[in-house]
Formats: sequence, structure tokens, C-alpha cells
Amino acid sequence: MKRVFKALTVIFFFFPGLIWASDFGPLISYLKKEGFEEGYLKSLFSRPEVKFLPQIMPRKLLHDEYKLNYARFLAPERISRARNFLEKHRDFLERLERKFGVKKEVLVAIFLVETDLGRFTGKYRTFNVLASLALSEDWQRVRSYLPSGLSSEEERRLKNFMLRRARWAKKELAAFLKYCQQNHIDPLSIKGSVFGAFGFPQFVPSSVLSYGYDWDGDQRIDLFDLEDALASMAHYLARHGWRKADSFEKQLKVIMTYNQSKPYAQTVLKIAERLTNAS
Repeated sequence: MKRVFKALTVIFFFFPGLIWASDFGPLISYLKKEGFEEGYLKSLFSRPEVKFLPQIMPRKLLHDEYKLNYARFLAPERISRARNFLEKHRDFLERLERKFGVKKEVLVAIFLVETDLGRFTGKYRTFNVLASLALSEDWQRVRSYLPSGLSSEEERRLKNFMLRRARWAKKELAAFLKYCQQNHIDPLSIKGSVFGAFGFPQFVPSSVLSYGYDWDGDQRIDLFDLEDALASMAHYLARHGWRKADSFEKQLKVIMTYNQSKPYAQTVLKIAERLTNAS
């Protein structure tokens, strides 16, 4: 199966001219049913910044959370920067801790792992990422870009995976446009990860709608604003039961609602412990 995914990556990366980027009709129809005006959608999808990203689905197929090197976040240099960040923003972080009950060290630890304290928030237009994933719902069009000779089992697994991700992406794209309209943001101005998450806390759009927090009271939830971003992160963890997480295992479980990877959650708690012991 790994050979299939590697071959798929080669095809998508080196033959981008074979894509069907202009056919956004079904996606526009879906978004119309979700309540968006046709004129708005046609104007948005006709902008030159809108592109089909051929590398998106292969990245999803090849991604293995358990192979990520989380140990790098425990390096002394990173812990030192996280400690300095905590000290610089201690007053604000303690206000968040009083309001939401989430330890400031945990917030800083997640911020470190997600975007290296805001240094790397992603380079892909979130709109294009979600639209590209959503287009993969049409298996007949996707199938022509897959390697020949797939077994029926391999083809079935790929088809089912793409269908699930495409359905997820369609819902997230609708949530993303709703978020942008509510906060008066140009949908094509936001850049994030190859997986559709954006901002300092790397929320997917539906999480922003549910847990985004306007800390500074400017009537906008801006995940690239430090206060809104960290408040949103704290709000998310609080809503998922952090106040009742009185053991390591319970805390691990709460953090795994943020990212389902156990190595991720374990690393966050290790960083938080080192920050706590250093203070």
C-alpha cells in the first residue's frame, strides 16, 4: 500500500496540468444549499487566487501522525523559548487560567507544538485546501490520476478514504465561509496547513465557529491575534472537560480531543511539566 501512495504522490506532484480545477460547479451547488448566495459564490470561485491543489489528497493519504518527531519540541532551545514566552505573557495567561481553568503551561505547550509559538501557521490558502479536498468526492475524476494495477481492495480503501475526507471538507468549507462572513474576512486571505487548519491554535473552521473566543471585544474572532487565539484554545479545552481532568490520563484524554494523536498529547503534557517545574 505504501508503494501505491508514493506513486500517487508522484502523479499528483509532477502532472499538475492534468487537473480539473475549473469544475467547481457541484461544490457551488452544495454551498448554495447551505445558504450562500449564488452571486457571492460565483464571484469568489472566479477569482484568480482560487486553485485546485493537486498535492492535498496525497498528503492526506501519506500522513502518519505516529511517525512525526514530537521529541523535537522537547529540545532545550524550544523549551527555553516557551519559558520566555510564558514569562512575557504571564499576566494575560494567568487571566485565561482564572477564567477557563486551563493551566497556562498547557496552553503554551500546545501553542509550541501547533505553530512553534506562532512562527509557522501554514502557507496554503485554507479555502483552496478545503475546496481541493471536497472535489475529491468525484471518484471517477480522481481515479484517472491513480496508478494502474490497483487491487480491488486498494481501490476500495482509497475510494472510501477520499469520500470521507471530501464530505468532511465540504462541511468545513461551508463553516469556513460562514466564519469569514461573520468576521468580515476575505476567505482567500487566510493561509494555514495542508490539512485545513489555520491560525495560531490551528483550528479547523467548525472548531472556530464552536469555540472561537473574542477576548479583546472587537466583535471579531481573529485566530492570528494572540489574545483571541489563546483564549479560543483555552475555551476549547474548558468545554472538553479540562476542569474535571484531575489526573494525567484524564488530561491526556482532553488534549486528544484537540489532536487525536496520543504522542501529541503526551508531548504537550511533558512540555507543560517542564514549564511548571522551571517556574
